[in-house]
Amino acid sequence: MFFHQRFIPGLAIYSYMIGDLKTKECAVVDPTRDIDDFLRIAKAEGLRITHVLETHVHADFVSGSAELKARTGATVHVSGHGGADWTPPYADRIVKDKDDIVLGNIRLQAIHTPGHTLEHVCWAVYDAPRSREVPALMLTGDFLFVGDVGRPDLLGVEMQKILAHQLYQSVFQVLPAFPDFTEIYPGHGAGSLCGKALGARHSTTLGYERRFSPALQHQAESDWIRNLLAGMPIAPSYFRRMKQVNARGPKIIGPEWPGQRRLSAQDIYQRTCDRCLILDVRSKEAFAAAHIPGSINIPLGANLPTWAGWVLPYDTPIILVVDQPADLASVVTHLLRVGLEDIHGYLDGGIDAWEAAGYPLQRVQTLSVHELAEQLRHGSAPLVLDVRTDAEWQAGHIANAVHIHGGLLQQRLHELPKERPITVICGSGYRASIASSFLKREGFTNVSNVIGGMTAWKAAGLPISTEPSCDPTGTCR
Repeated sequence: MFFHQRFIPGLAIYSYMIGDLKTKECAVVDPTRDIDDFLRIAKAEGLRITHVLETHVHADFVSGSAELKARTGATVHVSGHGGADWTPPYADRIVKDKDDIVLGNIRLQAIHTPGHTLEHVCWAVYDAPRSREVPALMLTGDFLFVGDVGRPDLLGVEMQKILAHQLYQSVFQVLPAFPDFTEIYPGHGAGSLCGKALGARHSTTLGYERRFSPALQHQAESDWIRNLLAGMPIAPSYFRRMKQVNARGPKIIGPEWPGQRRLSAQDIYQRTCDRCLILDVRSKEAFAAAHIPGSINIPLGANLPTWAGWVLPYDTPIILVVDQPADLASVVTHLLRVGLEDIHGYLDGGIDAWEAAGYPLQRVQTLSVHELAEQLRHGSAPLVLDVRTDAEWQAGHIANAVHIHGGLLQQRLHELPKERPITVICGSGYRASIASSFLKREGFTNVSNVIGGMTAWKAAGLPISTEPSCDPTGTCR
């Protein structure tokens, strides 16, 4: 058996390749849209990608199944348990519970495990020379993680009731059929928002999870569901869009990726792409020093796709500003993974070319934590907007600050007064840079960032509050 696990940080996605080294057949499970890695590995190992398998219709990234099918001619297998609405058009074979796929001496069996989604299946992998009756391992998708199970709350309140009940049944009625030594390879790791408390290990065993995972401890169903949902993180708004994109079937990108067009500073200044949004992926420090007016800053890194999906409009073409052309491929890959594919081009020569052409630049206003504390003491402070998570806020914040999770800023923009100065704070500055650039693009003119965020505030020994959240009118709850 050939087995390869591929991990993508940030989105924390695991994809898998399983092949028979004698017949040279290979299956790819839950591929992302950037498929060149799978093609490269298959070629290096002398394998042919003949099958593509999915565990479910994904919510956090665009599936690469259609892309792989277009490039290799592989047969795509998806679960049919969700009905026609959740059966992608690129599927060649609709599988049901206990259906098999055979690759030489390797057998992959679909195990219906609804709960995260209606159609979800795990793939039990049997290595025939060792055992035809007992699986060597199981690919559990978004059903069973290291230390957790998949969340059932991504499709609305009514579906949550149905899915939570199904998840309970999958955990306590389906899993008991498999032995403790079954190796578990999940669809996500630590950092994913498809669960609540995912572990950082790349795999586990079923027996270890049965003993130590809170989600696998038997309780009355109502208690189990209540504990599962307690403290669940906010799901990005783009998750619903990704579900629909994958259910309908994403656009085939092919080997020629978007975003390769060079745009001069003059092209951008003269609005040759009038509707384009400028996405600046340089560091928050570089963006603060000088940037194109109206651009949004999401620094290049593992978290770029999550924040891009959260704050960028999907109906607007994108122009990129990168530090250097070598960054372009990485940025485009991140964007394509979350379905942002209308990339018009990039600023040739970067911000230096813009500055050399004499076009206007903006700089980010900043406040040190000591300057902010002094203003707060004298009653002259701006509105403090805290864009951290609920858990971070509850652990301690600046008194009388307004709390809006950075990912919800688009929906709650109307709550913020444009006539009042606003200073944005997060943990260390990354999210504040995103949020403040978004506010300025939306017409908020007096916006600043707190240097070092709450990390610097706490390090300076400044006062921390645990009082309830306040809205911009001063009403706290």
